[in-house]
Amino acid sequence: MKALHPPRLLPLLSRPLVNRLCPSIRRLSNDATVSQHSKTALFFPGQGTQKPGMLTPLINAFPRTLTPLLEILDATCPGLQQTISAGPSETLTHTPNAQPAILFTSIAILRVLEQDFGLQTSKFSHLLGHSLGEFSALVAANVLSLSDALTLVRRRGEAMAQCAESTAGEVGMFAVMVEKASLPGLMKRVDDFIHSEILPDDQFLNIANINSSTQIVLSGHVRAVDACLGHLRKFQGNDPRAIRLNVAAPFHSQIMAPAVSVVRSLLEEMDVGDGAHTKVVSNATARPYRDLEEMKRLLAAQAVETVQWKDSIAFLENEAGVTRWFGLGPGKVGRNLIGREVRGGYQSVLGIDGMDVAEMEKVVRELDL
Repeated sequence: MKALHPPRLLPLLSRPLVNRLCPSIRRLSNDATVSQHSKTALFFPGQGTQKPGMLTPLINAFPRTLTPLLEILDATCPGLQQTISAGPSETLTHTPNAQPAILFTSIAILRVLEQDFGLQTSKFSHLLGHSLGEFSALVAANVLSLSDALTLVRRRGEAMAQCAESTAGEVGMFAVMVEKASLPGLMKRVDDFIHSEILPDDQFLNIANINSSTQIVLSGHVRAVDACLGHLRKFQGNDPRAIRLNVAAPFHSQIMAPAVSVVRSLLEEMDVGDGAHTKVVSNATARPYRDLEEMKRLLAAQAVETVQWKDSIAFLENEAGVTRWFGLGPGKVGRNLIGREVRGGYQSVLGIDGMDVAEMEKVVRELDL
């Protein structure tokens, strides 16, 4: 492992103490499925995980690693560093700010783990990201440069914000939770509602995410979402729980259609590298990219396509043989979604959210990559 700079934040902890402090890590290391031969997937969170101050612990603890990255951030997104540091939250949540802020924070954490703790990203069998997180995965796989990715998601965010502002009526996204056995029926009734005459012609509604066997996300006009939820409660025979998400636009809905051409045009102008693109799982297909041309097409279309997160995890576990999952970035949403779905449960999922600098060395040691 590389020497730390600055000095280690904590003395090396004894195994008994680690066991007491980190029972989830202890269970992971005792699990027979976790060995040096295990396949581990690296995943990144999407929009909604941003919060003011999410970079501050990293900047304070690892200035040598972060300074060159912050120079790239300032060159591509002037003023954003201050917004990430001090907010206000409303400004940080604005789509053109939130998208590059989350991507940058995710990659900053990754670079610290690589340069200061010896993590070898090339040893992950697959990489994926939830919605916006797919761009972070492509940077981690050396397909997109950090500078290009920041430019891309800033312009993407601006296009998405314009789409949301130009559409008539209030828009948003809602997570809908049901019992596992009810999900297929729920999705059919939502699809039936979307294609029925009940939905007015001037209202848009899409299934934006299929996150797990118990959760989907609806995106579009709030009036249409409310009408759909009322329809579900009337005919489904239960009351699915719905929570409005902390996002400023109806992502993965047809309202975002103009953003598709913006992303595709930018990708055509960028120097996209081969990197490890065949390790990166597409949100749109739940399968790894076959080639760079497919990557450009699907990454652009992702703005309106449903995020197939549930199927992505199922593919990696059942067909690709992934047994461990490592998430990093601001927030812990992705870890919760995966921990509920995979056979290993939460004990097969490790993660770092960037605010907990003291956990970094312990988790990297446990990964042993």
